[in-house]
Amino acid sequence: MQKAIIIVGGVTAVIVLGGIVFLAYMGMFKSLEVTEKTMGPFTHVYESFQGPYPETGKIFDKVYNVLKAQGIDATQGLGVYYDDPRKTAKDKLQSDCGVVLQEKDLEKAESLKEQFKIKVLEQKNSIIVSFPVKSRFSYMLGPMKAYPALTSYAEKKGYQITLTYEMYDEPNRQILFVANIE
Repeated sequence: MQKAIIIVGGVTAVIVLGGIVFLAYMGMFKSLEVTEKTMGPFTHVYESFQGPYPETGKIFDKVYNVLKAQGIDATQGLGVYYDDPRKTAKDKLQSDCGVVLQEKDLEKAESLKEQFKIKVLEQKNSIIVSFPVKSRFSYMLGPMKAYPALTSYAEKKGYQITLTYEMYDEPNRQILFVANIE
């Protein structure tokens, strides 16, 4: 019996330690630095979505795949999230999911208007948190760390947040959590 307790305790310790190491690798224990920067303008090609934020991936994939098929190099995703998931029912959450259209592809934007919405996110003063992308799990951990940091920083500085969005910078393997401020 005592041998079984030791084995179970050892296995439990290994699992707990493995979980801690994994979370550390993913950036969970890393302190995030909030910076201030002017962001934009960005031409956003997107589709609006209503529903749980974790289900937006399929919308991003759809936009990306259509643009790729048309020869447009989309390496930066951009998601605008309008609602606080702590205060809004999951099925009522609203977002705009798509990509940043690079300047070299702006001429092709006209052909995209039949399938997607296009708008320009104007240049704004912003506060930003960068979070590394290590795996798909990063897209869940990042918001849990970034939004409290942005909110706390804005409150301390007396800023009013007017819009939040996430930029998925695939070449640099990072997510930029951006809050436009006044």
